[in-house]
Amino acid sequence: MKIKILLIVSLVFNSIFAQEIRLTYDELIKLTLENNLTIKTYQEKVNQNKLKEDEIFLGTLPQIKFSGRYSKLSKIDPFVIDLPFFPGSPQLKIYEPVQEQYFSRVGVEFPLFTGLRQTNSIKAQKKFVSASEDELRQVKSEILYKAKEMYFNLYLSYQVLKLIEANIEFLERQKENAENFFKNGLIQKNDVLKIDIALTQARVKFYEQENLINNLNLSLCQILNLDFQKKIIPVLEIDELLKIEVEEYNQTLERPEISALKNIISANEYLKKVNYGSLLPNLFFNAGYDYAKPNPKYFPVKNEWKYSWDVNLVMQFTLWDWLLPLNRSKQNELQIKQAEYQLTQLVKKTEIERNDLINRIQTEKKKIELTLKEFDYANENLRIVENKFKEGLATVSDLLDANRQKVEAETHLIESKIKLQLMKEEFKKLNGTY
Repeated sequence: MKIKILLIVSLVFNSIFAQEIRLTYDELIKLTLENNLTIKTYQEKVNQNKLKEDEIFLGTLPQIKFSGRYSKLSKIDPFVIDLPFFPGSPQLKIYEPVQEQYFSRVGVEFPLFTGLRQTNSIKAQKKFVSASEDELRQVKSEILYKAKEMYFNLYLSYQVLKLIEANIEFLERQKENAENFFKNGLIQKNDVLKIDIALTQARVKFYEQENLINNLNLSLCQILNLDFQKKIIPVLEIDELLKIEVEEYNQTLERPEISALKNIISANEYLKKVNYGSLLPNLFFNAGYDYAKPNPKYFPVKNEWKYSWDVNLVMQFTLWDWLLPLNRSKQNELQIKQAEYQLTQLVKKTEIERNDLINRIQTEKKKIELTLKEFDYANENLRIVENKFKEGLATVSDLLDANRQKVEAETHLIESKIKLQLMKEEFKKLNGTY
């Protein structure tokens, strides 16, 4: 009775300072994906890579540019020619300097051929985008697994707290019975003290369990990016989750890390082609419309506004650059080899982890079946010993042992169920799903 009053007072006190959130399993997944800061960070990395892909693609399109210039020149003598035909002949003025000059140009530029570097650069960046998406999927599955682990452990802690509370109530009833038996001379004082000791130990466990719940609650709030004053109450039916067969998770889905490495290998293959493309000539098209005062394309130059246009095909070819493209290509080949070695190791590691999980899940299922029997036996044993104790046919030690076995069996049963569910969640993390 005292522990009930204490629990009610504690809950009322906590509700004043903490807002209670009743969180289901599906809501946990949704809240983690929406709020977790690590997931948001990797999502921005994906967006950044996509923008870079757009940037490379836009570089292949025609570009329209405008340029303008104003110049103020110092005073320059005009360019004249003395006619040599006879003395005193007039001078011929060829060019009259213009001190103020204006120039404007609108032009268009377009790469016609760049050794397929732009095409391969786009393909490489697409692979990098896919690799970053795989990395995001991996981070999501890992963060969600941590959140689920905290969530299930918090649920387990609340269930254990209920067991401790029920155990305290049971011991308080038995203490009243033992005190009555002692008054009637049926048992000795040390038998009453045994129950007092067990009751005190149970209350200590109660406070320890409350502290564990608070720590788990803080850790889960951190993952969900919630205020630390929030109090999360897991709402789920563990038996319903356990009904989902393991075979649903035992799929041959590609692990995100494996998919990311494959995309990185493909990206470097395209980058190698980009570097080889630097050995080929480049061809560009550009055209422009000029409007200037004076326009230098006209002769003789006149200080007046005139327009002109031009169309050009430009070829560029590097004759010698110390084989830099080949050096870069070799670097890509080394990166490809490193990724292939990592891929081989990761594939083998994944296979080992999958087989280990399958064996552990099968073992835990058998363990739950045995724990169920243990709990039934312990529950029935406690009922028999309690009746015998009331009739004076069993000792206090027998009663406490039977009660301890029942509490331990029920605790082991809940722990085994949570452990099995976490193994299933680990399968999801391995496959990058949730």
